[in-house]
Amino acid sequence: MTSDAPGAVPAAEDGGAELRGCFDGDVLLVTGFPGYRARALVELLAEREPGASLWLVIPPAALEAAARLLSSSEIPRERLRLIPGEPCAIDLGLSRQTYAELVARVDRWFALYQAVDARLSRELSFRVNLGSAREICELSRVAESLSHVAFLSSSVVFGDHPGPVEEEQLRLGQGFKSPAAESLAAAESLLQRRLAETPVSIVRTPAILGARQGSGEPRTSGLHRLLAQVAAAPSQVALPLPPGANRALQALPADFVAQSMYAVSAFGTRGHAYHFADPDPPSLADVLEQAAAHFGKRFEHGFDARALGRILLRSPAFWLSQQSTGPLSEWTEAPSLSTRGGDRLLERARLHAPSLLAYLGGVLRETELLVSQARLEDRPATQPFEVVA
Repeated sequence: MTSDAPGAVPAAEDGGAELRGCFDGDVLLVTGFPGYRARALVELLAEREPGASLWLVIPPAALEAAARLLSSSEIPRERLRLIPGEPCAIDLGLSRQTYAELVARVDRWFALYQAVDARLSRELSFRVNLGSAREICELSRVAESLSHVAFLSSSVVFGDHPGPVEEEQLRLGQGFKSPAAESLAAAESLLQRRLAETPVSIVRTPAILGARQGSGEPRTSGLHRLLAQVAAAPSQVALPLPPGANRALQALPADFVAQSMYAVSAFGTRGHAYHFADPDPPSLADVLEQAAAHFGKRFEHGFDARALGRILLRSPAFWLSQQSTGPLSEWTEAPSLSTRGGDRLLERARLHAPSLLAYLGGVLRETELLVSQARLEDRPATQPFEVVA
């Protein structure tokens, strides 16, 4: 059965400590592990919900990596269940017996099996995003105790729409910049159409970075690539800021997104979308200035063609142009998210969205790690689990 309200929650709403102990005795299903967003969530749930069981549906090809990550954690083995399956396949790729166990026992679902990479093919994007939404609807239709699904989406669903967007909006006549964005919007539309039987809340955020502590194995992003170019730039001359450096750069760290998903599962309302965003996003110039200071470089204010020419003569491989900053479009050109509902929920959960500059040091250390491990250029993905961040 399903319910409109996710259930009773302890006293965090009336001035208590941090949100915890909301789902004692529940079976919590997580899809998207071992992606870094789901890793952050599993760590949080393990720490905040000692009385809950964690069931993770993991693609067979990623099972070894997932087990290796969990072996170094402090999560008691009896609380964990790793289930080989494919979250975007029919019946989650599970046997009839295992699927029946999910139907009978799962109480809450944290759905983080989505892809937002603009470089993905149309076939792979729709297979992952629309397939995972379809399976949420199908399990919800037959589940006996599933009371809430927290579905992670993204601001990319608003495509090229200019200006701010409200949480209740989705269809705005927007065009989409990539198949991943289009397929994620289609996934949201499917969940909305099946709301009578699917107890889902949508969580939309800007682009997601690793944890604020810079821990774990970061996934390469366009921001990491640009910061790596700053690190590799010559130190002898001041660097020109790239075109569009005055644009706001929107991002959130994975550990805060995990806290937000947890709060939405505890307090969220069925059928509602919640926006979370940096309350004071820095400009791209602010980020580059701080990166330059970290790497011992400096930027000129204002575009200087002669300075750029000198840099190109000294180091032809280095250029901060519109082409090199293209991968940042989802960070600097995404529509602004109106966060009224999300802000109210964060206030109730005693949470505050962090600003990028406060944890940029961790992102810079991630960049140095990616450079040292020669992981800045990802190989093309061919399997669904490879594109789930």
